[in-house]
Amino acid sequence: MASLRLLFWAAVAAAVHELGHVAAVKALGGRVASLRLTGVGAVIRPQRPRLFSYWEECLVALAGPAASFLLALGAAAWGRHFGGGDAYLLAGVSLAFGVFNLLPVGPLDGGRILRALTNRWAGPDAGEKVCGGLTKVLALSLAALGLWVLRQSGNFTLLLCAAWLLWRKEGKP
Repeated sequence: MASLRLLFWAAVAAAVHELGHVAAVKALGGRVASLRLTGVGAVIRPQRPRLFSYWEECLVALAGPAASFLLALGAAAWGRHFGGGDAYLLAGVSLAFGVFNLLPVGPLDGGRILRALTNRWAGPDAGEKVCGGLTKVLALSLAALGLWVLRQSGNFTLLLCAAWLLWRKEGKP
C-alpha cells in the first residue's frame, strides 16, 4: 500500500513539474503542440511562431524545477500546520524531482539550461558537445557506482539510470 501512495504522489509531483514548463511556454507567448508521456517523464513540444531565445529556453527549463520546489514548500507547510505523512511524502518527492531535473545532463532541465547557455556563449552546437560529454561521464560514473550498489544490495536502479543516459538520443528523453 505504501508503494501505491508513493506512486500517486510521484505522479502528482511530476504533473506539477510539467505544468510549470507549460505555464512558462504560455507566458512567453508560445503554445503547447503536444504532450507525450514516456517511461521516464514527459516530453512537451511547444508550438511557437518564433524560436525561443537562449534566455527564454533557460526560463522554460527552470520553470519545472521551480514548480517542484514551490510544491515541496507548500506540501511541507501543509504537513507542518495540519499534519499528515502524505504531505511530507509529497514534499520529499517533489523536492527530489526538482533537484534531479537540475542535473546538467542529457534531456533533463539542467541539460537544456547547460546547452542553451553554452550555445549562447560559445556558438551553435557547442552546447550539444559539452552536454553530451558531461552526460557520458555521469552515465559511466553512475554505471560504476551502480555495479558497486548491485553487489552490495542487489538494487539495480542506478544501472537503469546509467543505461537510459547512455542509450537515449541526444536531447530526447
